[in-house]
Amino acid sequence: MQNIQQLMKDRILVIDGAMGTQIQSMDIPEDAWEGKEGCNELLNATAPELIRQIHKRYAMAGADLIKTNTFGSMNWVLDEYEIGDRAYELSKKGCELVKSVCEEFSTPQKPRFCLGSIGPGTKLPSLKHIEYDEMYSGYLEMAKGMIDGGVDIFLLETCQDPLQIKAALHACEDACKDKEVKTPIMVSVTIELSGSMLIGTDATTIATIMEPFDILSLGFNCGTGPEQVEKHVKTLSELWHKPISVHANAGLPQNRGGYTYYPMGPEEFSELQKSFTKYDGVTFLGGCCGTTPQHIKALSDAVKGMKPRPATGSHPTSLASLFNTVPLMQDPAPLLIGERSNATGSKAFRELLLAEDYEGTLTVGQQQVRAGAHVLDVSVGFAGRDETKDMHEVISLYAQKIPLPLMPDSTQVKGLETALKCIGGKPIINSVNLEDGIEKFDAVCQLAKRFGTSLVCLTIDEQGMAKTVERKLEVAERIYELATKKHGLKPQDLVFDVLTFTVGSGDEEYRDAAVQTIEAIRELRRRHPEVGTTLGLSNISFGLDKDARPYLNSVFLHHCLEAGLTSVIINVKHIIPMNRISEEDRKVCEDLLFNNQENGDPLFKFIEHFSKKEAVDQGAEDEAYLKMSDEEKIHKLLLDGDKDRMIPLVEEVRHRISPEKIVNEILIEAMKVVGDLFGSGQMQLPFVLQSAETMKATVDYLNPYLPKKEKESDTTLILGTVKGDVHDVGKNLVDIILTNNGFKVVNLGIKVELEQFLEAAKEHNADVIGFSGLLVKSTQVMKENLEQMTEMGIDIPVIVGGAALTKGFVDEYCRPVYKGPIFYCRDAFDGVIAMSRIEAGNFDTRLGSDGKDEEEVVVIKEKKEVEIPPFEEIKMPSREIKVPVPPFWGRRVMTKDDFDLNIAFEWINHRILFKSRWGYRSKGMSKDEYQKQLEEVVLPAYERLKAQFIDEGLFDPTIIYGYYPCRSDDTTLLIFDESEGWNSDKDANREPLDEVMGRAREAMTFPRQTKKPWRCLADYFHRDRHDVVAFTTVSAGRKISEYERKLYDEGKFHEYYLVHGLGVELAEALAEIAHKQIRLDLNIADKEGHSLRDVEMRKYQGARYSPGYPACPELELNKPIFNFLKPEDFGIVLSETLQIHPEQSTAAIVVYHPEAMYYNI
Repeated sequence: MQNIQQLMKDRILVIDGAMGTQIQSMDIPEDAWEGKEGCNELLNATAPELIRQIHKRYAMAGADLIKTNTFGSMNWVLDEYEIGDRAYELSKKGCELVKSVCEEFSTPQKPRFCLGSIGPGTKLPSLKHIEYDEMYSGYLEMAKGMIDGGVDIFLLETCQDPLQIKAALHACEDACKDKEVKTPIMVSVTIELSGSMLIGTDATTIATIMEPFDILSLGFNCGTGPEQVEKHVKTLSELWHKPISVHANAGLPQNRGGYTYYPMGPEEFSELQKSFTKYDGVTFLGGCCGTTPQHIKALSDAVKGMKPRPATGSHPTSLASLFNTVPLMQDPAPLLIGERSNATGSKAFRELLLAEDYEGTLTVGQQQVRAGAHVLDVSVGFAGRDETKDMHEVISLYAQKIPLPLMPDSTQVKGLETALKCIGGKPIINSVNLEDGIEKFDAVCQLAKRFGTSLVCLTIDEQGMAKTVERKLEVAERIYELATKKHGLKPQDLVFDVLTFTVGSGDEEYRDAAVQTIEAIRELRRRHPEVGTTLGLSNISFGLDKDARPYLNSVFLHHCLEAGLTSVIINVKHIIPMNRISEEDRKVCEDLLFNNQENGDPLFKFIEHFSKKEAVDQGAEDEAYLKMSDEEKIHKLLLDGDKDRMIPLVEEVRHRISPEKIVNEILIEAMKVVGDLFGSGQMQLPFVLQSAETMKATVDYLNPYLPKKEKESDTTLILGTVKGDVHDVGKNLVDIILTNNGFKVVNLGIKVELEQFLEAAKEHNADVIGFSGLLVKSTQVMKENLEQMTEMGIDIPVIVGGAALTKGFVDEYCRPVYKGPIFYCRDAFDGVIAMSRIEAGNFDTRLGSDGKDEEEVVVIKEKKEVEIPPFEEIKMPSREIKVPVPPFWGRRVMTKDDFDLNIAFEWINHRILFKSRWGYRSKGMSKDEYQKQLEEVVLPAYERLKAQFIDEGLFDPTIIYGYYPCRSDDTTLLIFDESEGWNSDKDANREPLDEVMGRAREAMTFPRQTKKPWRCLADYFHRDRHDVVAFTTVSAGRKISEYERKLYDEGKFHEYYLVHGLGVELAEALAEIAHKQIRLDLNIADKEGHSLRDVEMRKYQGARYSPGYPACPELELNKPIFNFLKPEDFGIVLSETLQIHPEQSTAAIVVYHPEAMYYNI
């Protein structure tokens, strides 16, 4: 028989199709199940001829590789049927059945191979459903049975967790070693519609994790159909250097009458699978769920005679967490290795460890993530502690919840092995050396090889730590030879720590320690440019004053990087950028590092020099700042939003400048400059809020020293969001900006009735009332408020603003009904201009975008009555569209336990979040300047909040969606109970409309356009037969709103604004996810793209409409949606004004019709 390695170079090899669906299609005798129906593997023993018949059909169809009926024959799965002790037997019998078929059908030209199917089981080790050792033991028994049954190739398929793959790989390798055979291993993972494995690993990351392992192929199966998996195949072909396999489902599963149905026929399936051969490395093609012998025959015929393209993929040697890949060689260097998760070096971490607050240790790790580390070193060794237990507990949590690759750090082989059994990603071991001889060195290298890790190598041997360049290189070369030649580790996975010693001890032996280290790095990289280098940086300054150490560490790092250092173990926050170190400070440090004794003892000079300096302030004042007057410094710090330096400054200068002058002249004038900068586009909203926070904190500090006044301000505003509207961020921004410009603001909150506005105005002797609102309906409430005020004879100045409000609406509908001045404000700074005019007695209400009067004259046109044509005369959307059949009737619910929270963040529209929600606009910036701001300010803030939302449980999502039968009747949509659903198009309810109207559970009436084409939302649904409508309700959870209120009350306005914006966009992301799921369920997503960009451009069929917006402006329409979906069960409720709480929630009506579009009434 030809060797599989040779055969797969010559032609495309075909894997057979589904086993489970074939078993379901057969008439299995009841006694064959032995009371354990659903345990397909049992049939290997009880109905072997039936199983052999299925294998034979696939062989006759042309399959080269025939999978065994052993997908779930590991003992922990069989234990669910109380037959775990039969794992070996059923695995062996499964292979014997396939082997007999292979022997029957094999020819010299077309040999057949027994492919031992090994599934993932029902538990994920990375989530601690099962321990690695238990999983490994079960796979080992299974693999031994397969070898004894004659397996030709192991297939680890439908893999959901990289740690599960490692356990199965190790078991297969060890079984082969025990049985003295060499059986190739194929690995196939399942990528969900989310774009990643169930645990959260994407195609790029799985390629990084699998790269070190000796496997025959890597590929994809199950989860989706050929169309959905293609982008992942393309990605893998660019990265993977070995053969690729693809055996997809026969399309996305559908529900037909309570049964799972796969819609793709043999011809369509085979053509799509064949198309994968255009990608480099694709060698194995086959079928998974829903595929039959007919599918495999069509595929076998389609690829007959085809030769695979050679695998050409490559990618830089990298590390990986479960979720991300990080190149070992960063450009620019270095790779930053966080050092604070260390029981010896971090008091905070140690105390948490000693208290066995393992969850608490996560906060230390998360702090390093936010500080910018690329990798986290984790060391739990501490006297009197069980290091193995601590390593298991801490690493398990870090591997599951920290997005960065890990560096388990231990001197104990057992501790390292324990850590590696918890890590699904690709870690780097810290460390190996020759101090304890070759035996321990070999043990650590064997762990690195077995678990596919990178390895830190210390230049220590039996003589001790290498101190000179020559000794460092001698030990490094010896380790290099042993690691690469004896243990087969790749040079690219080796990272050498050539060690450094303190130059602060005064010991003559170590005077040139820095030079020896720098030159050793330089020479090692010259000899072996493929290896990495690292250092425990802070060792260089050990023993010196803590305030001076960051200077020396930073200068030393600079020179090491120039010499070729590629990574550094460091507390990222304790490094000073070189441009912030003065020439004098740098020279003092370099004299010590390079042992320059021209001007005396460099150590003495260093200590003397830094003893005169204050502790390093990484935001140190430059010379220009130091030359400023006190007033100029206050002004500058307010513009910079530098609260940390402002408070000490005003504390110092309040004795020289009166607090009243600081507030009324300097700070308020500076805030006016902030407003001007914002208005001209030179300052963005987030930075405005930082200035406002600084203003508030400063005024709060100075308040006890300010003279008491009978009246706090000459001009007072009563501000609130109008009745029926729960949105308050825009209103709160107005409050912040006006308050910090010296005006008194009484903030009434949300859903404020007119009576409350008027009572507060009377109580506070107010000068102005401010109406705010986000919804279209809120603009009408503002108009009604103004009408009532006119009837009551009130003409107090009013400012109005909100997202849905326009100048045209104010001019055309509001001004004619109110006698007093109305100021339309587009933003908070328009509010400052309006309040300033009112304070000065100037009631000219024309405000330009730059604060100047507008010259335009608004002409109010008389409204004409429009007569809408009769229903029969209006052109309806096409009725030739086939009504899709949903997979179920009624509702379904997804909560945070049902999907990876990271997926929601992937659906966030960054352009809208950053520019619209957060206010980081590019106006006045070059493209490069804006990109720099995104990279240095915006994206770090986003990643920080993302981590906080997930880690602290602020993001608590709920997605509820459902399908209901419906019919249209002119502008009304009749919705029926799910019990009236149908199972096929043929059986759909076609009773006359007048006979079914009485059975409708709800009726939703929508307005019709008052201009052509006279569209109404109900038009998109059938009148003469039952149709289907989908509803959704989603929420990001109430914890976000609670956190917002806390931030606002604490005066953290910038953070408040960012949190709110992210919460709103998360709700939108959840709505998009729900809508995508609906399109998939209804089988109308086949032509749309896979990127968020396609969603942004609405490159999909149908539309969703939320109550309160143009096509369905009445919030009353929320009620039927809530009636069907019952989101109250999950804390999502309607207020008395039909607003949804929590605020970060949406409800929608989903229309599948391809002509559905958004329109105004």
